[in-house]
Amino acid sequence: MGLTIEQAIQQGIAAHQAGNIQEAEQLYRAVLQAQPGHPDANHNLGLIALAASRPDAALALFKIALEENPHSSQFWISCTDTLIRLNHREAAHAFLQRGAELGLPTSNLEVLQQRLSSMPADSMESVDDTAEAFRTLGVALKGLGNLEAAEASYRKATTLKPDLAEAHFNLGNTLKALGKLEEAATSYGQAIALQPGFTPALINRWEVLFRLGEHEAALQDADSCNTPVSKLYGLQSLYALGRIEELYRRLEDDTEIDDSNIHVAAFAAFVSSVENKHTAHRFCNNPLDFVHVSNIASHVKDSNEFISAIIDHLQGVRTEWEPAKKSTFKGFQTPSEINLFADNSGVMSRLRSIIESELDLYRSRFQEETCAYIRKWPVGGRLFGWHVILKQQGHQTPHIHATGWLSGVVYLKVVPALDRNEGAIEFSLNPPNFPDASTPRVLHQPAEGDIVLFPSSLHHRTIPFSTDTDRIVIAFDLMPGA
Repeated sequence: MGLTIEQAIQQGIAAHQAGNIQEAEQLYRAVLQAQPGHPDANHNLGLIALAASRPDAALALFKIALEENPHSSQFWISCTDTLIRLNHREAAHAFLQRGAELGLPTSNLEVLQQRLSSMPADSMESVDDTAEAFRTLGVALKGLGNLEAAEASYRKATTLKPDLAEAHFNLGNTLKALGKLEEAATSYGQAIALQPGFTPALINRWEVLFRLGEHEAALQDADSCNTPVSKLYGLQSLYALGRIEELYRRLEDDTEIDDSNIHVAAFAAFVSSVENKHTAHRFCNNPLDFVHVSNIASHVKDSNEFISAIIDHLQGVRTEWEPAKKSTFKGFQTPSEINLFADNSGVMSRLRSIIESELDLYRSRFQEETCAYIRKWPVGGRLFGWHVILKQQGHQTPHIHATGWLSGVVYLKVVPALDRNEGAIEFSLNPPNFPDASTPRVLHQPAEGDIVLFPSSLHHRTIPFSTDTDRIVIAFDLMPGA
């Protein structure tokens, strides 16, 4: 694209406001090529479609924007307005009602309500479109954390259109989040019956069945898919069933095909430790041995000044509080579409050069190792970075970086340990479903400027801290491929 996503969006908005619609559309579409779900690009393209008298196309784009960011008042307004234009009375009324509950501007509410009231009572609306609108409403409500309202909206969608597989799937996700596991399994089953081979539904039903202790049925769901995570879930099912020899055989067979599955690599390291017997998986059987610590001070004369400049720069970068599907709690994190290292100027460019130097040193240190982690090192890979600001009692739950190869953290501001390891990073082999006190772990209490590198397959978490201050880091992955 030549521009960062944020630059393309800003230029697109400027062109849009200046009336250069073709240029704006090109910029928005360029953003969507890099980030298909980008809410602002989808919404603004929807506005262009609406101005061109294409309300159906506009509504589809507005729905994506709302699903990605249900906190935007404008997205709710645009969806409601377009539903009214399409004569979808019932769905428009539901959106307007939720918009009122969310505190949309009174002036907008009054205009939309007046337009809705002026619609003929016998205005036609498609049942299919109305069902889909209620499904979208459910997604937005779930994104806002209103699970009960989301459940009601999905149930409305499935009542209107019983063969809408996506609505049954979404309902299953909400029921799972509400802890209604049996009902969730039923909803996933309905989605799968309507759409055989519906991989996300099979994967999510695995999670529900596994939590219910139905490991044999869970294994069948995992084996019905062919994704990196489904291979992990199949192995976890075998482990829970006590079929260890079969698990080892499966790892041997799968490794011949792919020894770079980060999901499987993490679990294989855990099994190797617990069973005291290496598996055939060749990515990195001993990831704890590959934790490496250095410091910015070895690259910069005045590291404190450099760190302060980075923190000042980050104040202008957008963040989200406890973003969905992330491990950050009681803290802010940059959204997934922003790569801090896409910035080719200033302190971020300098920090990227420091990290690249450390990666060269890291690879040199471990160059004699024969595991795939080192042997298949992603030369030409790219750095993807984000930052996290944790507040008091903030922490990150155990996780891996399944799309990375090597992961790292740069510590810009740390917190007092208080003799309780507060704010430390803990590395462990334990996957979330199998806590085991006997497995080894490594704890690092960071100092400001520390750069910590480790395999992306290594589970890690942040110890919560009680001091009323901020803990600020830049995290990053070395991503395979150009």
